[in-house]
Amino acid sequence: MRKNFFLFVAVITLLFISFAGSPAIAKWPKKPIIVVVPWPAANDPSTMVSSALVKVMSKDLGVPVKVINKAGGRGILGTNFVAKSKPDGYTIALSSIGPMLTQIIRGVTPYSFDDFECLGLVWASPFTLAARGDAPFNNLKELAEYGKKHELKLGHWGLGAVPTLIAMNIATIGGFKWKETAFKKVNALLLTSGDVDVITCSTPSLMDYIKTKQVKILAVMSPVHYPCCPEVKTVSEQGFGKDYLVWFGIFVRKGTPKNICKRLEESWFKAMEDPMVKKVIKNVGVVVIKMRSAQAKKQITDEKVHFTKIMKELHLIKKKK
Repeated sequence: MRKNFFLFVAVITLLFISFAGSPAIAKWPKKPIIVVVPWPAANDPSTMVSSALVKVMSKDLGVPVKVINKAGGRGILGTNFVAKSKPDGYTIALSSIGPMLTQIIRGVTPYSFDDFECLGLVWASPFTLAARGDAPFNNLKELAEYGKKHELKLGHWGLGAVPTLIAMNIATIGGFKWKETAFKKVNALLLTSGDVDVITCSTPSLMDYIKTKQVKILAVMSPVHYPCCPEVKTVSEQGFGKDYLVWFGIFVRKGTPKNICKRLEESWFKAMEDPMVKKVIKNVGVVVIKMRSAQAKKQITDEKVHFTKIMKELHLIKKKK
C-alpha cells in the first residue's frame, strides 16, 4: 500500500512538472499576432493573399491576426523589424528570397541567417525576362547574339534581387554585358517608353501588354511553366543557367518555442486550403509552393551555396570592414 502511494505521488509530480514546463502550450496565443510584409501594400500580391489568409488564421488561433506593411530598403527594413522582435511567435515575417537570402549573402543587411526560424515557403512570384514586342530577339540565344554586337539596357529591382542575378548570369553564359540600371518601379512602361530594352518583372503585371503584343517574354525565370504562357521556355531549358523560384516564406525570430513554431506553421498551411484564399491566390497570379519547414530549410541551405558562388563570380559580395 505504501509503495503504491509513493508511485501515485511520483506520477502526479511528473505530470505537474510537465504541465508547468509547457506554459506556451496552455496559454499561447493570448494576444494579437502580426504578419509583417516588407513591401508597400499597393498592388502587392503577397499583401493581397496574406490579408485574406490571416482572416482564416484568426478563427483558427482564436486571436486577431493582422497584416502590417513595413516597406523600405528593398524588403530589408520590415525583415529587420522581425529579426529584432521577441521570440514569442507574435511577430511573423512574410518575406522573400531577396531580403531573406541573397541580400544577406551580399552583406547589406543588419541581420543574419541565424536571426530567423523558417516555418515554410508558401508561394512564388512568376518572374520573367521580358522585352518590347518589336525587339529583334525572341529568346535567350537570339538575345545573346544581339547583345554581342549592340548595347542592351536592362531594368531591374536591384543587384541583390534574384531575377537580377539570373539575368546577370544569363549575360555571363551568353558572352555579353548588360548596361544595367536599378529602378524603384519596374514595369512595362520602362519598355514601351524605350528607357530599357529588357526588364526582369512579375508576369501578371505584364499581361495586358503581352495581349496587345507591346511586350513579349523571352524566358521564364522559374523551374515551372506559367499557365499564362506555357509555350515560353525556362532559363535552364534554353541552356542559360539554373532556374530559381522567387519564393516567399514565413519566418519568426530564432529562439521561438518549437511548439509555437509548429502551431503557426500548421495554421498557415491550413489557411492556404481555404476556398476564399485559393480564389485570391488564383486572381493575383502567385505560384503556390506549400513547402513545409524541414524541406524549406534544406532548399534555403542549398540555394545559399548556389547564390554565394554566383555573386562571388559577379563581384557583388561586399567585403567586411
